Amino acid sequence: MKIVCGALAALLFCVAGAIWYVYQKKAVFLPALFGLCGFPKIKESCYYDGSGHFRPATKEDKVGFFMQHPIFGGFYHMFFNLEDNALKAIAPAKYKDFMQAQGRAEQTDTALDAFNYLTGLVEKGQAKLVSGLYPQEAVKDHPYRSHLTGMFYYGQPGKPLAIVVPGGGFISNVTDCEGYPIAMELHKMGYSVFVLSYPIGKQLGETEPLKQGQAAAKELTQAIRYLTNHQKELAICMDDYAIFGFSAGGLMTTAYSFASYADCCHNHHLPRPKAIFPMYGLDWNIKALPEDQGLAVFSIVGRQDEFGFANVEAQLPALEKTLGRENVSVKIIDGLGHGFGIGSETKVKNWLQEAVVFWEAHR
Repeated sequence: MKIVCGALAALLFCVAGAIWYVYQKKAVFLPALFGLCGFPKIKESCYYDGSGHFRPATKEDKVGFFMQHPIFGGFYHMFFNLEDNALKAIAPAKYKDFMQAQGRAEQTDTALDAFNYLTGLVEKGQAKLVSGLYPQEAVKDHPYRSHLTGMFYYGQPGKPLAIVVPGGGFISNVTDCEGYPIAMELHKMGYSVFVLSYPIGKQLGETEPLKQGQAAAKELTQAIRYLTNHQKELAICMDDYAIFGFSAGGLMTTAYSFASYADCCHNHHLPRPKAIFPMYGLDWNIKALPEDQGLAVFSIVGRQDEFGFANVEAQLPALEKTLGRENVSVKIIDGLGHGFGIGSETKVKNWLQEAVVFWEAHR
């Protein structure tokens, strides 16, 4: 009993210490974390310049500025998602402080460029919010299903669709760094893009990490069901689309695309992607079945990835045998960390260009 109490006390001490550290970094507002207040009030006029256009966001803007931006239509979770109180707690922080506290300061400029690129597209009618991915009757008993939303970027005619699924350990969506920057680069190449934001944590109706992951995989399946049913409206074709998933989003991508998983495309009679890109997120327990032949897989992970994704290396021979060596490009990179996103300041700064070449070769 003493051991249990001691371990619990140590855990609480660590959690308290982590909260205090982030608080000291000016990246969390403690009263909001405990449900004592809401989002900071931001005047509507703050979003526009003197000409009535969206003004560029800066690193000095509060996180709440991004969350409450008009392009998101009141869905505060679409810039960076957390549980409700935690979302409110980070909202008063300056974006630069928020990024610094997470150890992602080097990605700040790219995230801002991508956000401002998106607001410009929305203003010109070239991108839009997509909500209501679940039928209304399905949301009544599960209100957080309304959090299954996305931003859609209209691409050039004839170019395929890329679905981008950010990670966050099923307790957040790191959409600012693993969603919009990737979408920006793909859209500049002419592709249509759908950046997915999905329920996390308790919103998924589960508390155990494994079950949260399984529940999140169902959210991706529902999103692809919606896109499949709205191809004409969105001017897309689901015959040769791809999925780019990061970390937890990579696990969701794996689970949707391979036949051995419960909520895969095969079991739901939904179109399988031509290629998948589970970046630092290909399930290390992956098993390829004969039904998976024809699927192309591209992934990059650091050898010392702190979440263990490099362990997929042991499965690569079997994966290549079933899918064909030409259909598998999985690189394990020394000296590369987890969560590098677009990778601008890393050893793999050109990974997205390489991924697109791989995609086009397998269309």
